[in-house]
Amino acid sequence: MNEHSDPSLRALFRATAEYGSREAATLPVARVVERGRRAHRRRLALGTATAGVVALLGLAAAVSLAPGPAGPALPATSPSDLLPQETASTAPPTPDSTTTTEGRRTYPPTTSGRTTPPTATATTTPPQD
Repeated sequence: MNEHSDPSLRALFRATAEYGSREAATLPVARVVERGRRAHRRRLALGTATAGVVALLGLAAAVSLAPGPAGPALPATSPSDLLPQETASTAPPTPDSTTTTEGRRTYPPTTSGRTTPPTATATTTPPQD
């Protein structure tokens, strides 16, 4: 059957269009503004939550990628100014090459990797008045 020849379908569409135009009305401005504000609050909440998640994930990534401890801690002995790479490359001093000053153990300066023992004749003379 042809659409133009069916009067009942045409009449039905006309009746529906008349009903829709009679019932249609514009919303009050207050309701439109309220709906807009509600949508704005939802977008702000979603943006804030997203920013928080991104910040937490960034912090977790930074913590997991941070380097760990460099190695075992050196014991607290004198001299404490030696670095770990220096202690591994130099030989420990012999007992006769160390001197004791006020309870601290000191080492004489080294030249080209060799330690020189202190001389017995090296003494300081007291100042004369």
